[in-house]
Amino acid sequence: MSNETIPEPGAKSGSSVPASATATGDGTASAAPADNAPAASVAEEGPHRAKSKTKPKPIITSIEELLTFAYESNARLLEFPKEAIKKLAITDEGIASQTALVRSLAPADRTLSTPFKLLQYAARQGVPLKRAEDGDLAQALNRLVYLAVAALGHSPVFRVWGDQLVDPRKDPQLTTEHLRDRARQISADELGLPPKQFKAADREHLVKNAIACYGLLRALQREWTVDQFIDASYDSVWKHEAPKAAGLERAVSEIAASSDLDVLGIVGENYLARIARLEQQVTKLEHEAGAARNRETRLRHELSTVEEREQSALTRADVFSADVVRLQKELAAERDNRVVDKSHMADDYETLRTRIIRRLGGEIDLLTDGLHALRNGAPNVAEEFLDRSLLALTREVEQLKDASGGFA
Repeated sequence: MSNETIPEPGAKSGSSVPASATATGDGTASAAPADNAPAASVAEEGPHRAKSKTKPKPIITSIEELLTFAYESNARLLEFPKEAIKKLAITDEGIASQTALVRSLAPADRTLSTPFKLLQYAARQGVPLKRAEDGDLAQALNRLVYLAVAALGHSPVFRVWGDQLVDPRKDPQLTTEHLRDRARQISADELGLPPKQFKAADREHLVKNAIACYGLLRALQREWTVDQFIDASYDSVWKHEAPKAAGLERAVSEIAASSDLDVLGIVGENYLARIARLEQQVTKLEHEAGAARNRETRLRHELSTVEEREQSALTRADVFSADVVRLQKELAAERDNRVVDKSHMADDYETLRTRIIRRLGGEIDLLTDGLHALRNGAPNVAEEFLDRSLLALTREVEQLKDASGGFA
């Protein structure tokens, strides 16, 4: 929503307030007066009123005259043709005179009926109050909204909230609850009236008009939606008007007797639309909850599977750890055994080497003697030496084979 403000309007500046008649319908809830004046008129409250006597109606030719007519009229709603208001001159020079006129007339409007007329009329036209060209309807409506805000600023209800009226985002925020409490506390003395001239009924009208003006202004500023306008109206006005503990008969009688069927239709349609949106949200949330439950079930199953796999992996890891410990022990034992075996093998090798050296040394001596005998012509002696040497070597070979397990 826009946070644009309502600036002081000028004739050629094109300044205006962003607004729309979202808070009201295009028609009014009351009937028009019976007389047929061609200029300005007002819609009287109540559909069953008696016809008023025909009386001359003023010809409106300026914003000042329209403003004066709105203040002097006793009727609740302002009627003025769109084509006629387009023709009203919007000049820079009129700003000061119109502001002075509001300053002079506002104190007599004890219930804020005129700002309500101006804001309700501006909203009823259904024209978004964006920046407009000269002669556009929105430009004239912007001026009326500006004058209504100026009038509200003169009321003790809104006197300290001038900045918040112009700027909806200004802190501290103004609430309808505060407005209701403040309006109900207004005394005749604050309005500059004798106590007898400000009765309880006047105070109730002030409460309703103050809250209605505030809601209309926020809607024209495009700060409130229809939902917010209706909720604020219900919380601050409507629920206080409803009969307490109304039974079936009383409730239907009040509804059937209401003449504001268009308003009932707007409010009823709004609440039904909200219920439909809430039902759609509930359905969406139910679908999302169902999907979330399905995801939860799937994730729980996946978690269970992962936990089982993790447990199996931990079991295998324990087995592997035990195997590692066992193998480490076996390796250590094997290393110890290899040290012992190496020591024994070294001893065996030295023993065998010594024996072989002795054997070979002895046989070398026999072979040397045999060779000497053979050279000296004693073959028989040489043969005996050879036999003895061969027998000894054969026995040594057999012993070596037996020591190696039968493998040469």
